[in-house]
Amino acid sequence: MTSSSPIRRALLSGPELEALHTWTTEVEAWPAGSHQWGHYAERTAAGDAICRTENVSACHAGFAGLARGPLADAAAAALGVEVTAFKDKINYKQPGGAGFSPHQDLAAYPGASRVVSILVAVDQCSTASGCLWFASGVDDLLATDDRGVVVPDVVDALSWTAAELAPGDALCIEGLTPHFSEANRSAAPRRVLVASYAPRIDDYGRERYYAAREQEMEQSRARDEQFRISTLADFEGIEVRTDRPGVIAACWH
Repeated sequence: MTSSSPIRRALLSGPELEALHTWTTEVEAWPAGSHQWGHYAERTAAGDAICRTENVSACHAGFAGLARGPLADAAAAALGVEVTAFKDKINYKQPGGAGFSPHQDLAAYPGASRVVSILVAVDQCSTASGCLWFASGVDDLLATDDRGVVVPDVVDALSWTAAELAPGDALCIEGLTPHFSEANRSAAPRRVLVASYAPRIDDYGRERYYAAREQEMEQSRARDEQFRISTLADFEGIEVRTDRPGVIAACWH
């Protein structure tokens, strides 16, 4: 990172932040299984709840503008080079919603050599609501289990920091930065927009990433018959299978 801290306070504010909140609520209302790249639900004590929308900018001009604009600027500043957006998603964590086991993003991006993700808080992200925890100073891929998550003894040896964010704050996560999140134990939702970037010179774009993602997920499903919301099996919740378990031909929201 070119900055001493990976947290950017008030990356979005005013009308941009208001729009982010409105757009997230709009997308969250899409029916599960209606989005070509994945609009996933999890099972909670209060019922099924949307937990992720993958490649949201493909069907929403507002999110596409954020990915090309202020989030891309933050990513370029973090990597110190011109960047290309290759992925984005919204992670929703309703009260009782599950977290993610410790992992490194680079392991989930087939063919990428260097990446950074900009996580922008839509809602308050606190330790109670399941904010992200990260470990600085890691320069290599760590040992993982068969799910692709960091093994417990390595996790225990790392020093973890909670990224508590106000709405509009952002966290810059390099591809090798280990991170995890816990379940939402609060009474309020914790939603975040995450956009991922690679150096433009690497020619690692959206079509290349999502083609590799689908191939990897198909191979993983064939191997263990486990329904996934990402290439790593790091999600700790109970994914809800839809009647459209694979990639659908077109979005119908």
